[in-house]
Amino acid sequence: MTDCYAMGGKHEEIEFKAGVDAATLARLRRHRALRPATVGHASTRKLLSIYYDAGDLRLMRAGLFLRMRRSGGRWEQTVKAARLALPGLQRVTEVTDPADSPNPSLARVSHAALRRALEDALAGAALQPVCRSDIHRTTRLLETPAGRVELAFDRGAVTAGDVADAFCEVEIECIEGGAEPAWRWAQTLLGREAARLVQPSKAARGFTLAAGGEPLRAAADRSNPSALGPQRDTEAAVEAMFAQLARSIAENLFIVFTREDPEGPHQLRVALRRLRALLRATDGLLRKGAGEGLARRARDLGRLLAPLRDADVLTALLLEAGHDDELDAALVARQHAVRATVRDALREAGATGFAITLLRLVDEGRWVPRGKGRRRRLRRPLAEALGPALDAQWAKVRRHGKSFGKLDAAARHRLRKDLKVLRYMLELAALDPETPPPEGLLKTLARLQDALGVLNDADNLAGRQLTLDDPALARALARRQSRLPVLKKAARRKQLAKARRAWDRLHERWYR
Repeated sequence: MTDCYAMGGKHEEIEFKAGVDAATLARLRRHRALRPATVGHASTRKLLSIYYDAGDLRLMRAGLFLRMRRSGGRWEQTVKAARLALPGLQRVTEVTDPADSPNPSLARVSHAALRRALEDALAGAALQPVCRSDIHRTTRLLETPAGRVELAFDRGAVTAGDVADAFCEVEIECIEGGAEPAWRWAQTLLGREAARLVQPSKAARGFTLAAGGEPLRAAADRSNPSALGPQRDTEAAVEAMFAQLARSIAENLFIVFTREDPEGPHQLRVALRRLRALLRATDGLLRKGAGEGLARRARDLGRLLAPLRDADVLTALLLEAGHDDELDAALVARQHAVRATVRDALREAGATGFAITLLRLVDEGRWVPRGKGRRRRLRRPLAEALGPALDAQWAKVRRHGKSFGKLDAAARHRLRKDLKVLRYMLELAALDPETPPPEGLLKTLARLQDALGVLNDADNLAGRQLTLDDPALARALARRQSRLPVLKKAARRKQLAKARRAWDRLHERWYR
């Protein structure tokens, strides 16, 4: 087995972190897989940690954190560096030294390189306490044939001044066996739970509060490749896109589980579609079998989300079309019922486990090919490497859009899905600064997709009559549904004309 710890006080800490709510934490502590794997007995202790920095937080900006911690009446000083940004598994270089007081001392740092890094970053500035964390921690040592980990269940709060941020957290720290056992335990414990895999560190929580910010909460994450900046190298671009999508899927999934923000399910479905488009665009570039099952699972999760996205869109349209307290309350209650059903379905399908699988794919580079032919293709410029996939998808769009003006509702819906894949592929290829697509092409695609989306919503509404259990409310709902602007013939003609113009312009601007 590979020991995670180096000789002396310095080591690379490898741990998997996830945020959960109090009920989930209590349930995980009773997980049936823990008892047979536990070595010795679980132990519980209280930890007080104080984080120090200069007044302008220059250590944090340099990627360094200095912590004083008291446990069992003893103090220790820890310096952490090089925390990676990928959600889930985190790797941190750290050095811990015994201390005789809560006061930090650079002279106490036993590792010379880290001590010099602190001195250089501080440049003579004085250290001062920034925030503190008070934690109730239960740990147990787990051993399986894959290796050993220390499992910690934390419940506590980070405080800066008068502001506190409470949290519950699961930590799985590697002891022996590399990262493999940590990934396995993450799947076992969290795969069917609502867990925040994009979990901020305690220091990040406290420093945000100290700077006057709000407590760090999950926010809907847009997975647009443009945020990656120019990318000429295909391997670097694919790696960056996988990492971006892994983060986006993990964060938006947690929002779906815990919040009522309609952007959560919307952005999660977008990220899942982008992942499928990426896998299709890079077919023949990735390691054989790397994407096996990922596209299918992404598709299945998207289908589970569809009723919630439909309910969010429909409820918003109906609430805008009129006002009646009793009917509005019934519509919102129906939306909440759909949300609860979708959440249960996602848990049962192991949605968080899928996010963990994707994170591991990125962390370990399991997608990088071994064969010479695939490696050679991966070294081509980005736009060139994606060219065959773009050409094939454009041919599919043209085939399904033939006789555009005569397409029925089902054919328009199929074309819209094809256009989404084309757009997501094109957005990735557009990162290559040497061969950008013609100006306005992506906007034309977006306008066409939007117009077809409005028509699709109208087709769905026209094809089914919503109902409620109460007869009087059901009649009121039918009247309101019939008055929806999107169902008016004039509105429909307008969207069809808009789609037709965008379709013609797309053919004029296509450049391959």
